Amino acid sequence: MPVWELIGLVGRSIPQAFVNIDFLLITAIVLSLIYSQYHRMGVMEINLLGIPWTNPWAETLSALGYGIIGGFLASMVFIGLGIPLSETGLWYVWPLALFLMFVNPRLLCFSYAGGLLALSNLLFGWPELNVAAIMALVAVLHMVEAALIYLGGHRTPSPVYVRCKDGEVVGGLSMQKFWPLPILTLVLVAVAGEIDGANLVSMPDWWPLIKSHQSLVEGTQLVYLLFPMMAALGYGDLCLSRLPWEKARRTAISLAIYSLVLLGLAIGSTHIPLLLWVVALAAPLGHEFIVFLGRRSEHSDPPMYVSHHGAMILAVRPGSPAEAMGLMTGDIIVSINDYPVTSGREVHEVILPWVIDPTIRIKGGMSGKGDRVVRYRGKIPPLGVVFVPESNVERALVLQPTGSFVRRLGPWRRPR
Repeated sequence: MPVWELIGLVGRSIPQAFVNIDFLLITAIVLSLIYSQYHRMGVMEINLLGIPWTNPWAETLSALGYGIIGGFLASMVFIGLGIPLSETGLWYVWPLALFLMFVNPRLLCFSYAGGLLALSNLLFGWPELNVAAIMALVAVLHMVEAALIYLGGHRTPSPVYVRCKDGEVVGGLSMQKFWPLPILTLVLVAVAGEIDGANLVSMPDWWPLIKSHQSLVEGTQLVYLLFPMMAALGYGDLCLSRLPWEKARRTAISLAIYSLVLLGLAIGSTHIPLLLWVVALAAPLGHEFIVFLGRRSEHSDPPMYVSHHGAMILAVRPGSPAEAMGLMTGDIIVSINDYPVTSGREVHEVILPWVIDPTIRIKGGMSGKGDRVVRYRGKIPPLGVVFVPESNVERALVLQPTGSFVRRLGPWRRPR
């Protein structure tokens, strides 16, 4: 089957799925859950910053757009390789994944649930599932997740203040993303009698790469049908020593390599049974290794968002005057109308309230835009930035190593 025919098949079938009432209902439920996550983030930001940094509606619509792109890519891989959803044991994977979420939120991932179920199948013969198929499913979902993180994982991060182990308070950026994923998967069914050839699509002789374990009953033949499914992906990360786009790109590349290796092992296990054990172990252990590398690199490198000579910008609120002027994370304001700037508090409380037509001189080595001068006509309303914490800050938000909020120690200085 030529690639262009596969693209046409997926391109025609995904829109048709949204005509189905049941699929629309599931889509609405998933979108409402994603909206609730962004709304919860907005409420938390109001409590911490005084204003909502996250726009739930905008983020949900953006997530839907990215999710449709990701769903198209996932559908192409599922159909192109021939991965049978009907043999992945999803009715076991979801409950186990939800249980693991209560143990630790970051364990809500098919890598852990799928890997444990695959090992249980190999050790005890239960539950009944196709180990190669479920590992291929895990690999493809992580492949799409890597693509979405690369494309949009770094957008609109939330500013946080973090107290390090040595007691120093540094700035950080929390990246939280959720994506709905409308995908087409393959379901294998036994059909009795003749089949209308006009409704069939011929596939190459090597297809499918993941062979089915379903037995053929006399008088029937096995046929793959397209089945729409709505899934959801999530991404959470914390930037302390890198810019958001750099951290997201590193994570995406690591996750893409992991997914390709896992997919190769899954396909290879259909020919070499020993690889079934390897791929079942590689799913959770490989994912843990990626998490370990990300944490080590982030916490071993010196923090980036710390007090400098001037006022370093930690985050710029979307739609603010600061964004209109082109200010970015990592920019350092060194002077306003030739008045030297020594701290963010000075900008908010001493200079901007009294300055009209400000000329702001920026040192932008970290942001990548270089040194420059920006101007604003009139008197600036609230600038819409959060600066890095000053050296004398005594209160900060305490974060666990996973990046989840633990408790709030005192009020956060609100952006101006």
